[in-house]
Amino acid sequence: MSPTDSLQLRRPRWLLAVGAGVLAAVVALVAWWFLTHPPALPVEEQRITATTAVDQPVYLGVFGAPADFGRRLEVDGVKVRATSSAEVTLVPWLCQDGAPGVTTDPEAFCSALVDPAGAELGAGDSIVLEVRADHPLVVVVDRVRIGYRDGLRAATQEAGAPALVTVVGR
Repeated sequence: MSPTDSLQLRRPRWLLAVGAGVLAAVVALVAWWFLTHPPALPVEEQRITATTAVDQPVYLGVFGAPADFGRRLEVDGVKVRATSSAEVTLVPWLCQDGAPGVTTDPEAFCSALVDPAGAELGAGDSIVLEVRADHPLVVVVDRVRIGYRDGLRAATQEAGAPALVTVVGR
């Protein structure tokens, strides 16, 4: 045995395998977190209010992507949750190149009004909520939840503002 053989330090192979496994798990966890946690969409505290008549739809711009949005989202869908005193129809739309506030004619503000599922949402676009009822009622609408892909990242997040709509009789 030479003098240099006694100075060599040997690590067990199982320890290297465990260390590599732990490192791979940490990298996978960080990658998963990065892919499932894109930056939050903007939310607003100020409630949108509107009043309309029975059988007259009203359109509310509940989320608008600002001019400096800097993202292009592939929308999977828009979820709407509301509480009302009677049956109400709520339909989300994607308003391309426009941002109406409260209106009965959204086409005057949008270059196109399309189903958000499968569409792209970018700077200057907005999510518009159509509200229609056959009876007088009050409906409280929570913020919409937008399911989307942003490159490799994906999420479903709250966005925009809540709303309060009063439908009055004619």
